[in-house]
Amino acid sequence: MTRTKRSAQSRWGWLLLSLACAVPSSADAQIGVLAGYNRDALEEFVPANGFDFTDLNNGFHIGIFLNLNLATFALRPALVYHRVPGLVARGGEDRLQFDLDLLEIPVDVRIRFPFPAVSPYLLAGPVFIFPSSTVEGVDDLLTARPIRAEFGAGLELDLGLRLWPEVRYGFGINSLMGSEVPVGSTVLRGDGKPRLDTLTLRLGISF
Repeated sequence: MTRTKRSAQSRWGWLLLSLACAVPSSADAQIGVLAGYNRDALEEFVPANGFDFTDLNNGFHIGIFLNLNLATFALRPALVYHRVPGLVARGGEDRLQFDLDLLEIPVDVRIRFPFPAVSPYLLAGPVFIFPSSTVEGVDDLLTARPIRAEFGAGLELDLGLRLWPEVRYGFGINSLMGSEVPVGSTVLRGDGKPRLDTLTLRLGISF
């Protein structure tokens, strides 16, 4: 990870933490943790003849969030670590396996349908992404700040503490990385640039 990427991630992390500390504890503001499964797809890239590239994989994510209820609407920023493991690029007999580590900042706007113990909701919002990889040649190809748009639905269950099961789908607005991936002595090329789309199953817990 480059120094610039580390610096940007640190600034966003401190911003979210500062916001969480500044909000008073009340029934309309909750701090919570989240975790879940993601099905990641690299779209809009077709490898040239003789090359292959993983375009579908299973990953996971963990994070923290701050929820602010504003009557029917709610604002919910979060800080999420998103792991995309085991991606593989192949060129002839050469093979490169690598992981992607994404620091993500989703800013969800929720429409709530409040009931006494269960509040269904719909959500939408941007996800600001700061990607990195331990493989230097891949890390150099990653877009500085890709953005994903996400939509979803969930339930806010008030059981003393609050549970937030939800399903989300997001599509990349711009490319996640360049297409010229180094594979051994060759370079993977193709048409288009990989864009990250993600299906997410998530559970949050707030206090």
